[in-house]
Amino acid sequence: MSKLKISNSFGQQTRREFLATTSAGMAAAAGAAATASMPGAALAAKKKGGTLRFSTRADARGLDPQRNVIYYVSHPLAATSGGLLDIDENMDIVPAIGEEWTVSDDMKTYTFKIRKGVTFHNGADVDAPAIKWNYDRVRDPKTSHSFHRSFFKLVKEITAVDKHTLRIELESPSAVFLASVTYYPVNLIAPNSVGQVDTHPIGCGPFKFVSWKRYAKTEMVRFENFWQTDAAGNSLPYLDAIEGYPKKEDKVRLTALRTGEVDLIENMSYADAANFKKTQTANYNTWDIPQVGAGYLAVQSKKGPFAMDAADGKLMRQALSHAIDKEAIHQAIFNGLSESLNGFFSSSSTWHMPDIKNVKEYDPEKSKAILRKLNAMNTPVAVVARQAYAYMHQTGEIVYSMLEEAGFKVTNEVFDNPVLRKKYKKADYGVDSTANSYRFEPDQWYSVNVLSTGPSTKLRTGYKNEAADKLIVAARQTRDKQVRMEMYTDVESMVNDDCALIYTHGIPLTSAATKKLKDYKPAFAGPFNISNGGVRVAYMDG
Repeated sequence: MSKLKISNSFGQQTRREFLATTSAGMAAAAGAAATASMPGAALAAKKKGGTLRFSTRADARGLDPQRNVIYYVSHPLAATSGGLLDIDENMDIVPAIGEEWTVSDDMKTYTFKIRKGVTFHNGADVDAPAIKWNYDRVRDPKTSHSFHRSFFKLVKEITAVDKHTLRIELESPSAVFLASVTYYPVNLIAPNSVGQVDTHPIGCGPFKFVSWKRYAKTEMVRFENFWQTDAAGNSLPYLDAIEGYPKKEDKVRLTALRTGEVDLIENMSYADAANFKKTQTANYNTWDIPQVGAGYLAVQSKKGPFAMDAADGKLMRQALSHAIDKEAIHQAIFNGLSESLNGFFSSSSTWHMPDIKNVKEYDPEKSKAILRKLNAMNTPVAVVARQAYAYMHQTGEIVYSMLEEAGFKVTNEVFDNPVLRKKYKKADYGVDSTANSYRFEPDQWYSVNVLSTGPSTKLRTGYKNEAADKLIVAARQTRDKQVRMEMYTDVESMVNDDCALIYTHGIPLTSAATKKLKDYKPAFAGPFNISNGGVRVAYMDG
């Protein structure tokens, strides 16, 4: 078991030291070296420009990026996003407008050096006072979405020390706060443009807003004064424009690519992906995105036979877990893409933990034995799933069959999200076939969905394990990544033994594009607007 102690002997952490403890520094250095070694003629020959027509699975609900969630994987508007810090293709946090930072010994004060010369799309300065204004707006319930606001719940005071120095003081120590000031979840807008934010938002990302009609077309053009450059000093992005065409149906999206209506699609169906990659490599490039999220079964453990405080609740939940054939889900639902999970992070993540224990093997006979021992054969289980995502209700269908085979009396229903949330509040379900989007800061998963006081835990599962709670809280105040991973490994081992959350599968995507799109590569979890990558370095050839 990991030792439960909070490390506080490392002194002030600088941005350089931070990078040294992650793969981001090595990746950035390797990328720069590779680009710098290219012959001058090759760099000069690289075409810059073109319009990318991009079809995604979803679209934003509104334009104000602080009142609405602009999802950095599936919303075209994410190309306009910019923040204090950035993410790279490995989903590591890297410098952006905040080019350097220090963290106090007590981990309660974060001080950022603001890059000089950065402007919003309307020419206004992106400086410390402007960033403070944004963060104050995000902290105000009247002007922000609860998702964004949740990342600032520890903030005590924000001070623009001078034009290029921003200081953020926290109520309690945190080693995880840097994730709160990346462009996702907190996108910056020009303070002097707030009056038009619902019709024409002014941000500071690589592309400028032109027009938007929900689920029809999003138009964006290159921001000519974007702060980032390539290794040769050329301004990014290269593309002249991006046109977003959100299409909910996988078949419609794929047809649009094949007919030349669009150049890039975010995803195709799992059934189409394998054949497409076998037969269409001459005409298209594809990218396997191994984990846009984590699929799991949320067991309602507030009341009833699976409750945390029920005498046989744990054994009953273990009976559920032994009934789940993860390999069948891997093949039948995801067509062999990505991988089954024993914890939240897949093997593609730098946070992957290979030593997680207490994974319950698939053994329906063991499930039946437990039920017989407890005289609980034919215990009712209501399997539910969200209508919007096919893999959720398809997994629900196969889980229904697995639980029936194991001796439970099962129902299976699919609901829209508002109806599901009412069921969560009433504890009116048994097992929810669900998923959570990837979190590049692990605390954003564990403190929300595993910690007993986490908002999702309280709403949905009611899971409670005091030892896990202590480790999650301690991990927030531990800077050493390896030590944190040891703590989270222990947490996941407890989760697997308690079986209130049963991890099933990494949620994959398969992106595809015409061969005319050059140098594009999304982050491994799907974001397309990333530091020195994605749409910032892509261009259209012809």
